[in-house]
Amino acid sequence: MRRILLFVLFSAFIATNSFGQFTTDEITYGNRIDLENSNSWAVGGGLSNFIMHGDMRSIGTSDDTNYWNFGVFAYVDKMFNPLLGLEFKVSFSQISGGAQYFSNVYELLYVPNTVIRDDMKFEGRAYGAELNLIFSFTNLYQTVASKWHAAGYFGIGYHLYNSALYERLPNGDFQKLAGADFGFNPARNSVNQASSIYLSAQLGIKRRINKRVDLEFRTGMYFNYEDHLDAAISNKQDWETFFVSSIGVAVKLGKKKVFTIWGDENGGADQFKIVDTDNDGVMDQLDIEPNTPAGVMVYGNGKAVDSDKDGLPDYKDKCPLKYGPISNQGCPLNTDADGDGIMDGEDLCPNTPGVVENRGCPKQDAASPTNVTQQIGLLAASIYFDTNSDRIKSISFATIDKIINLMKKVPDVKFVIEGHTDNRNSDRYNLYLSQRRAASVRKYMIQQGIPNDRLESKGYGESRPKFSNDNAGGRQLNRRVEIKPIGSLD
Repeated sequence: MRRILLFVLFSAFIATNSFGQFTTDEITYGNRIDLENSNSWAVGGGLSNFIMHGDMRSIGTSDDTNYWNFGVFAYVDKMFNPLLGLEFKVSFSQISGGAQYFSNVYELLYVPNTVIRDDMKFEGRAYGAELNLIFSFTNLYQTVASKWHAAGYFGIGYHLYNSALYERLPNGDFQKLAGADFGFNPARNSVNQASSIYLSAQLGIKRRINKRVDLEFRTGMYFNYEDHLDAAISNKQDWETFFVSSIGVAVKLGKKKVFTIWGDENGGADQFKIVDTDNDGVMDQLDIEPNTPAGVMVYGNGKAVDSDKDGLPDYKDKCPLKYGPISNQGCPLNTDADGDGIMDGEDLCPNTPGVVENRGCPKQDAASPTNVTQQIGLLAASIYFDTNSDRIKSISFATIDKIINLMKKVPDVKFVIEGHTDNRNSDRYNLYLSQRRAASVRKYMIQQGIPNDRLESKGYGESRPKFSNDNAGGRQLNRRVEIKPIGSLD
């Protein structure tokens, strides 16, 4: 149970800390709540009614008696924004009830030779404290409440109680059952009161009376961790429940005219609107780039897509699928490493002098296995996949189809399809991803008519980099597929 308490407190802290940082600039509410100029503290109190539902119950008892248990409560609320807040609440209540119908088949534990009978009842009183997370349902739906407000209260509490079990004597009087007194029992460590942690889920409905006062009705279900709140322990029901309904008044503190959960003093006429200036499907409040041109593809946060990760979005990038510096409009620098007059970006053999008609590669017999496999190897560098996926990008299928046509020209050559990644993510993940990508290319080629015994697929993950992983361009080049012939060529 200690773990449950720590979890609830931790969750409440994280939620309130996160949502508490919201400002009016980040969330636009229909009635424009200015969080810095609104009251966020309130105190309240009122009357409550306790209904037990365990081995004993308060309503629907076998003696046809309803036990109405009244109490009082008080609380302090702190709202961090119109959606979330915290509440500290203390309460005191009478608790009582009678036996359920057909209860006489259940044996009372720790009270020798005794079953729960129709002539039994329990009485006592309980007082405790609870910490609740407040979640506004109304402001989530309407963006701001004006007259009515519904909220959920979810929390954990601790209470002490002195319930005792009584049996009716022949003369009509009641006496306590030995061993069923949880107000004083020397057999227990705590001889004055029993105690328990409980969890609760409550629904509250508030009616705004004026700027200072709200009226609230609340009802909720509580789960008691122990089995002796009703002074009866049996094997029938180990986890007790009870219900508390209440009506009270909340007084909003502070000098401001508006409380955090309500709209402005005039009720506000403006309705909440989702604004998407650039019509990219991402509302301005969540859009990192709210003014991207019409038709530009964006990520979920509104940022324009940058396929080659060179810092220049695709709609500005003249080479959107090739890493290049911004100073060169996103295209690779015009260098000619082999000095054959063909820039590396267009050269299929950038390190071997070639001719223009052969796209930078040396002149060879077009049908020779060596030339074909060389072309296949060069084309394989233009196979791309979706991020962190083995799904082949649609722009790559034309390249793969060219490779398939070349493979059909050398039917006696077998190939291995290798998958490689950069060094981001774990070794294990990268190895698995590279295997799946290579297998995905192999599967497509088999579907297009290449015999499966001509193709193998292997993944090497990040183990065989060809370029530096210290920059985005090098990492992109390391995320590659290589297709190589198996064995020697004649």
